[in-house]
Amino acid sequence: MGRPALILAALAADASPGKNFRHYLKVDSNPDVETLRLWSADGQSYEFKMPANAAGISELATEQMVVQSMRRLASKLPFEIPEALGQTRDSDGTTGVLFTLLEGSNPDLSRLGPGPFSKSFGEALAALHSLPVEAIADSGLPQYDSAAILQQKVAELDRMAATGKVPAQLLSRWEQALEDIGLFRFHATITHGALSSDAVMINGQQVVGLTNWNALSIGDPAEDFRWLSGGALPSTFEDAMLHYRAARPSADENFAQRAMLYSELELGTWLLHCLAVGDAEQIKQAEELLAELKDNLEAGNLKDLTATSFVGLAAAAAIIPTATPTQEFAAIEVIEEAEELADEEVTAASIFDEVAGIDAEAPAEGDQNTEPSPDELF
Repeated sequence: MGRPALILAALAADASPGKNFRHYLKVDSNPDVETLRLWSADGQSYEFKMPANAAGISELATEQMVVQSMRRLASKLPFEIPEALGQTRDSDGTTGVLFTLLEGSNPDLSRLGPGPFSKSFGEALAALHSLPVEAIADSGLPQYDSAAILQQKVAELDRMAATGKVPAQLLSRWEQALEDIGLFRFHATITHGALSSDAVMINGQQVVGLTNWNALSIGDPAEDFRWLSGGALPSTFEDAMLHYRAARPSADENFAQRAMLYSELELGTWLLHCLAVGDAEQIKQAEELLAELKDNLEAGNLKDLTATSFVGLAAAAAIIPTATPTQEFAAIEVIEEAEELADEEVTAASIFDEVAGIDAEAPAEGDQNTEPSPDELF
């Protein structure tokens, strides 16, 4: 259950003296960090975070440090980054931090076709990946070169194969890709590492902010596209890649293949998590998603993952500046959500939204800055 919302609100007020909070709403989306959103008398929005356990202490400390570092680079980025405004300690000495809450709403990839969203997403990540790695190289954050990433993926594949629950066709496809050394020739960049619908903020179809910075590292920039590759329409992913390449010509030619590989491997990683938890229903759902991916492979719906299969994307990027603007995807009627989580349909897109933290519950959709109901008033 954690701390009562009223206690968190009092700690938030102590973290930034002088602010007059009018409303608050507790958000239960991360079992390691308790989160309270607050709205002040002048209409500004904030987010107070307090660790719930040892893992949360490390996570929040990393996020605070990263946000402070990235704020110094904010002028080079076309999107907003939260700001750490202050901190306080509870009676046990645990540190909580007050952040600004970015305006906007979380994207629903199923409703976003190629157009303004894919363009702004590609350009936003191109700007992030173009930042000098020296800016955070001495911060103590993880640094992964191609050899380390390849070793990690091979170890994960071995674990997946050992379960006996991953279709042999998929294991063979992924093994072949991981054996292609040319696929992993890239220059490491500053990488967000936890992109999901919960971390991306949009206004209309424009990316206006990125949050959840606790997984920042120097690594493979293709990792930041696995959420889009796994959850968006293929045309939306390809359009984002074209705009990304146009904005960052130095991207390696095998970037898209690795993003797709990582998104497919994430389904196997999800199965490993479900097996570790021992939830029979989740295990069944993970197996169904893998079976669906196998069917798509056998039907010829998946692109080859060899180091030359996506070469057309790199060539097409050269014409992006003069290309005819892509059409916006027609509005799709929103399907009413089920009342109980157990009744909700689990899709590949919903799994990829948990890339930032497999143990985290799915966040609520919609505008994060919508004021709460009167029941949450002080």
